[in-house]
Amino acid sequence: MLALAGCAGRPVAAGVPAAVPAGVAPREVTEADVPYNLTDVLFCREMILHDRQALTLAGLVEGRSEDAFVGGLADRIKAGEASRVAALAERLRTWDFSVPDAANPPMHDMPGMLTDAQLVLLRGKRGADFDKLWLTTLARHTGYGMLLAEKARDDGKDRTTKDIAGRLAVAQRAEVNEMATRLARLRGGG
Repeated sequence: MLALAGCAGRPVAAGVPAAVPAGVAPREVTEADVPYNLTDVLFCREMILHDRQALTLAGLVEGRSEDAFVGGLADRIKAGEASRVAALAERLRTWDFSVPDAANPPMHDMPGMLTDAQLVLLRGKRGADFDKLWLTTLARHTGYGMLLAEKARDDGKDRTTKDIAGRLAVAQRAEVNEMATRLARLRGGG
């Protein structure tokens, strides 16, 4: 089951005899024996990649933005995302899965993730044009993170991971709403 996720490590699959002391009859490991499920593993791996890209986006703000809300949101991202990456990485290590390499991240095609071309476009903007594009981009990015967190909260098995996902889903929903309100103001809607 977990080997299909493309995650390195030593997952325990159904039907595989568990290691047992000599003289004891082996038994098959069942899903109930494993404290996590595929949803937990995928959430941790994808959210690590997602949060790292949010940190990249936050790093683009200084020197480009002229909006205090954008600067404050970037500061909040810098303050919170790195600690969540560490917590999710620890979950993966606990289960004996590899953590995506920050220097050489795996190729991915997750919704909400920016392409290199989109990042170049953002880097080329300044002032109000940057603020609008950055908020639009981040709102889309954060919206996907919220959906990812809601899925883990609802379908995960590991209590710690479900708790992280539940808090994240609430926080990201609030952030998306804040960004939508700010974007409406920047576009002259109020």
